[in-house]
Amino acid sequence: NDVLHSLRDTHTNGGAEFAQFRISAHPAFHWFGSRNRLWEMQFFERFLSSDAVVSSLPELQIDPANLSDPGFQCGNSLTLDGEIAWLLASGGAYGRFSGTAREAKNLGARFCDALFGDRFVEIQVHSSHEPWSPWFHGIAWDSTWLGLDKRLSKVWMLCATDTD
Repeated sequence: NDVLHSLRDTHTNGGAEFAQFRISAHPAFHWFGSRNRLWEMQFFERFLSSDAVVSSLPELQIDPANLSDPGFQCGNSLTLDGEIAWLLASGGAYGRFSGTAREAKNLGARFCDALFGDRFVEIQVHSSHEPWSPWFHGIAWDSTWLGLDKRLSKVWMLCATDTD
């Protein structure tokens, strides 16, 4: 909640959204996921256009029929706190983070601790800076992180955008 609140304060012409989902076990998903090859099964497009995501995040205005390439790249759970800190510390188009860079880093660390604690190797992180839905503005402040928790069979997503 602290990360969302801070991002919404700095990204005043856009915003930030977060959601978490449980995924059911499936042999194909396990095979591709365990090999970091989710893009080969169009996981990101399928996940983002699923009824669960579309209905849980109406703010994102996801149109499954017109979903653009989300452009996810493999990330790293060990550096996610720093990426969140950078997003916070650099602010949005007009809003600036009210704390120090250290406070942003601590906030990023608390965000990661709340999601997965010290289970870094059990988490896959993917990030995108593409405007894959109409909610994004297609400029410098578009960010999406999607995390897969292997042990708990959960997927979480954090999105932020802003515009000038």
